[in-house]
Amino acid sequence: MKQHNCKRKNVILIIVAVLFFIAGVVILLINPIRSAKRMKVTNEALESIEAQIKQNSANTDNTEPSAITIVVSKYGNEVAGEEYDYYTDEDNLDELMNEVAEMEANLPDNITLTCIGILKIDKIDLNLPIWDQTSRVALRYGLGLYEDSVAPGMNGNTSILGHRNQHTSTMFWRLKEVTAGDIVRILLPSGNELSYRVRQVKFVGPSSLIENIEASASSSPQLTLVTCATERGQGHRRLVICDPI
Repeated sequence: MKQHNCKRKNVILIIVAVLFFIAGVVILLINPIRSAKRMKVTNEALESIEAQIKQNSANTDNTEPSAITIVVSKYGNEVAGEEYDYYTDEDNLDELMNEVAEMEANLPDNITLTCIGILKIDKIDLNLPIWDQTSRVALRYGLGLYEDSVAPGMNGNTSILGHRNQHTSTMFWRLKEVTAGDIVRILLPSGNELSYRVRQVKFVGPSSLIENIEASASSSPQLTLVTCATERGQGHRRLVICDPI
């Protein structure tokens, strides 16, 4: 009887170990699977965007180019660490968090993203759409224009935000390889292209982030690429600041 109980315990322990092993494998595969799905959506969007830009650039009647949009689900393909950081004082923190929670709760199941251009950095093989928003959903499928900055080419600072997806080395992961003097380009929906040269790479903490990425950070056209720099501390960001050529 005692031997039978020991065998039974051993079987249970083996089953538990196998279940833990399977769970571990599933956890390890979640991020790569999500990344593959995200990149599939992004690449399909890029193909569509590039085709429409080509069509717009061939337009000779000087009409305004048509808006380039894609529709994505608000569910699935989450990026690890995509939770919002809140840059405000303690008195307004709860109010801001509630506003964001309410906004996200009221999002439709399908969200329309409008492309304002394609960011290209040949040095790091980067070719990603820039959306007109920096919502969590938008940043799963490319980069986003910071809402309190200006559109590319306008007077003022244009800030483009993107994830540094270290789990799969995608999005702005290789932005750390970009240095002063490198060339950055934005292909606009019209087919025109804006070229910039990197002037400076710097790191800022939470207390000084907003002043560095809002429109008033520059009175003349400027491009600022923004991504996480958590190795410098929670809430820190890497800024790649570029001047038009």
